[in-house]
Amino acid sequence: MRSRLLFSAARCLRAFRAISPARRHLKCGSLPLEELFAPGGPLRTFLERRARCEAQLQFGGSELLAVAKLLSEKEQELQETEHLLHDENEDLRKLAENEITSCQKQITQLKHQIILLLVPSEETDENDLILEVTAGVGGQEAMLFTSEMFDMYQQYAAFKRWHFETLEYFPSEIGGLRHASASIGGVEAYKHLKFEGGVHRVQRVPKTEKQGRIHTSTMTVAILPQPTEINLVINPKDLRIDTKRASGAGGQHVNTTDSAVRIVHLPTGWNQ
Repeated sequence: MRSRLLFSAARCLRAFRAISPARRHLKCGSLPLEELFAPGGPLRTFLERRARCEAQLQFGGSELLAVAKLLSEKEQELQETEHLLHDENEDLRKLAENEITSCQKQITQLKHQIILLLVPSEETDENDLILEVTAGVGGQEAMLFTSEMFDMYQQYAAFKRWHFETLEYFPSEIGGLRHASASIGGVEAYKHLKFEGGVHRVQRVPKTEKQGRIHTSTMTVAILPQPTEINLVINPKDLRIDTKRASGAGGQHVNTTDSAVRIVHLPTGWNQ
């Protein structure tokens, strides 16, 4: 039950970040957000069971349940305010309408916060990352789409006040982008971008289309966390050390001194 909810929450979070604010009709997997939080729905049932379990064990209460409790209170407040829409006082009705709008926004934010809390944290959430974008199917239009996506991530990093350094950039002939990579660093950078990895698709009339036909183009995004510390342990038994000495004419010191050393790591064949 919990694993299915976590998977749905992860997909929901990715969809929420990928859709513009004007089109955020959020869906988690095959279920809309409203159905997940509906009475008797899978997410609501999970939260109720979690609350009962922690109450029986006399836990202090987790952040997830605290947000869920606040959500229930806001939903109750919304129901009570909706009754005022039928009041005879016009001023009271207008006040109720404004309060309902504010309450609905808070309820939506709380639902998204619950979804974020359901996504398990990782040790690499605080790490910096390497972003790679590559044009896929669609020719020049795919490269234009890739360029737009790369610019979007750069602007998002500027909005979050993260460090953004372009490592590779291979443009196309008409201003698109074949491949690019960048180093991004900042507070919880990997946590906010780790779900961006995968294939992204766009359907539109491209600039290269003269007959007005809609084309489908794709590009891929790779998000790779940068390690903060690297612990390297090499077993001396895995090393072969070869030494070389000078030969031929020369003094006694030249012919008895190791003038070249080669170290070979046997499992990998790497040598220095």
